[in-house]
Amino acid sequence: MTPKQFLDLVEVRVVIPSVAPLMVGLAYSQWQYARINWLNAILLIIATVCVHLAVNTFNRYEDNKRQQNNSYLRETVSEATITDKQVLHVAVSLAVIAAIAGISVALLTDYVTWMIGIISFLIGYLYSAGPKPITNTPFGELVSGITMGYFIFVAQLYVNTQIQLSLAILWQWLIVSLPLVILIANIMFANNISDHQEDEENHRHTLVHYLGLSRSKVLYQGLVVLALIEIIVAIVLKYAPLPMLVTLLLAPILIQNARTFTKRPIKEETFVLSIKNLVVLMLGMTITLVVVIMM
Repeated sequence: MTPKQFLDLVEVRVVIPSVAPLMVGLAYSQWQYARINWLNAILLIIATVCVHLAVNTFNRYEDNKRQQNNSYLRETVSEATITDKQVLHVAVSLAVIAAIAGISVALLTDYVTWMIGIISFLIGYLYSAGPKPITNTPFGELVSGITMGYFIFVAQLYVNTQIQLSLAILWQWLIVSLPLVILIANIMFANNISDHQEDEENHRHTLVHYLGLSRSKVLYQGLVVLALIEIIVAIVLKYAPLPMLVTLLLAPILIQNARTFTKRPIKEETFVLSIKNLVVLMLGMTITLVVVIMM
C-alpha cells in the first residue's frame, strides 16, 4: 500500500471535524481559564485524530461488505489493489495508536478523561459497525455532531484545565461549541445528500431518506445560519468574548458555500464546501480567541 493509497483509504481529508474542536478548545482554554497543558493537549490530538481515521477506515470496510459498487480506492489502476485484510490491519493499527495516546492522557488526568474516551470509542464502534450502524440511520448527523463537536471540545478543555465539572460548566461549553457541532453535523448531512441515490439503492435510510432531497437542502442551508446565530448567543451569554462578533463577517462565505453545494450536491465537486465551511468558522473562532488573549 502506497502513502497515497493509505491517505485515500483513511480519508485524511475529512479529519477536520476532529481537529476543529481541538483547536478552538485549546484557544478557549487559554482565554477562559489561562491554562494549557501541552503534553495532555498533544496526546489528546493524536488520540482523537487516530480514532477518527480508524473509524473512517472501518466504516469503509463495513460498507465494502454491504455494497457491490463500493471500492477502497477512488482512483484505481490495474496494480493498485487493497485487500480486506490490509484494511483491517490499518484500522486496528490506528486504533492501537489512539488507545496508547488516550490511555496516556487519561493516566495523566483522572476518571473523567477515561469516561470521555470509553464513551467516544463505544460511539465510534456503533457508528460504523454492528447490525444497524448509526451511519445508516437518521441519527448519524446528530451523533457525529455531538461526539466530535462537543465531546472533543469538552475533552480538550478538561485535559488542559482539570476543572471541577458541573452542569453549568458543561452547559457553557455546549453553547460555545454548538456552532462547531452544527457544521460538523452538516458535513455528514452533505455526505448523505450527495450519496442519496446510492444510499437508496443500498437500503441505507439516512435523514435524507426521511426528509426528502428538497427539504434536506433547505435544512442544510438553515443549519449554517443557525451556527452563526449560536455565536451571537454565546457572546450575549458572555461565554465568548465580544470581539468574536467579527466572526460574523464570514457569514457571506459560509452561506454562499452552502448555496453552491445545494445547487449541485456532487461528492467529487461540491462536498468539500461543507468541510471548508467548518475550516472557515474554526479559524475565525480560534484566531479571534488568540487575538483577545494577546490583547
